[in-house]
Amino acid sequence: MKLATLGPAGTFSEVAAGLYQPEKNHDIQLLDSLVSCLDAVGQSCDAAVVPIENLTEGFVSPVVDYLVQRPLRIQAEIRIPVAFQCLSNSNHPKQIFAQFVAAGQCHQYLHKLALPIVHTASNSLSLDALRAAEGPSAAVVPKHLECPDNLQVLSHKIADNPHNETRFVVLSAASEEPVFDKGRGWKSSLLLIDDNDHPGLLVDSLQVFAKQQINLTSIVSRPAGSRFGDYHFFIEFDGHRSEPGVAFALKELAAMNNIHWLGSYPAAVIGNQ
Repeated sequence: MKLATLGPAGTFSEVAAGLYQPEKNHDIQLLDSLVSCLDAVGQSCDAAVVPIENLTEGFVSPVVDYLVQRPLRIQAEIRIPVAFQCLSNSNHPKQIFAQFVAAGQCHQYLHKLALPIVHTASNSLSLDALRAAEGPSAAVVPKHLECPDNLQVLSHKIADNPHNETRFVVLSAASEEPVFDKGRGWKSSLLLIDDNDHPGLLVDSLQVFAKQQINLTSIVSRPAGSRFGDYHFFIEFDGHRSEPGVAFALKELAAMNNIHWLGSYPAAVIGNQ
């Protein structure tokens, strides 16, 4: 099975892809953008492993927006911790390399360090830039990357939130879903497409879940792109659509909305699927 995920080597995405059915030793293809990963599904790759939510940054909008145009199926979710370290070639660096998202997640440490920040396109490239630097420099690097012998660790923990993590989803073009097992927790995801807007539509939709005592884990509004005030809604909730309460709620929901079903899948715990 070929899995597309965001490269280059050493990314959190590559780590997440390696945690999906590791016993099957899937072929991981590293691509240069999220859209490239998603476009590859059903073409050059069987599935894509992409980030959909970060604990501090929130939802990854390009992924949610892509699913409106092409509703792929979620086969699994994977949660991994997001931790950073600061590596350096000197005790007194004069600049620091950092990917822009990583810089935002390590703002407090970088503010205290008070060095000019050189932004890079990825965390792996930050380490490459440090290795190639001729002058005294440092880099913000993921904790899972080992410190090369010719460098030193200035600080082992530099993230603002020590509990930060990212949730990834495995997206496939196949309609088959994981087999329901009552012995584990399940989640489901869908999109409400705003083509029948009227006062109270969202409230009516949410009440469908409340009546069946279904726990909503997230709801995200995204602009439809047609005019101001038109939105699509990405909704996640606990449960599997084969369960009677969920099945009844989905039937009621379909009567008042255009639904893009994204799948029922095992709920993840941190560090695995």
